[in-house]
Amino acid sequence: MKKLLLSLALMAQVGLTMAHDKANTTMVQVRNDNVKMFKQAGTSTPIVETIATTDRVELVRKFNKNWAIVLVNNKVGYVLLSELTNLKATPASRTLAKQ
Repeated sequence: MKKLLLSLALMAQVGLTMAHDKANTTMVQVRNDNVKMFKQAGTSTPIVETIATTDRVELVRKFNKNWAIVLVNNKVGYVLLSELTNLKATPASRTLAKQ
């Protein structure tokens, strides 16, 4: 039940973020193939997706100093910031990062 509530809260947060301003999204890439996207911010949580360098990765927001929330193939999850490249600051991502 707790996992279901956390998943619903994450989806609602991402939905609201995406509805806020679609024009100011930040596209990023992963540094290597087979980067794991996790269900929660932690490497011991379930893997949602394995990301390749050719995948379209949208930075939703930075979660904390180590993790980012990303959207890949219509799936939302957490990726280590150290695995991402081309992080360009946009007005939306700077605003979201401060929240």
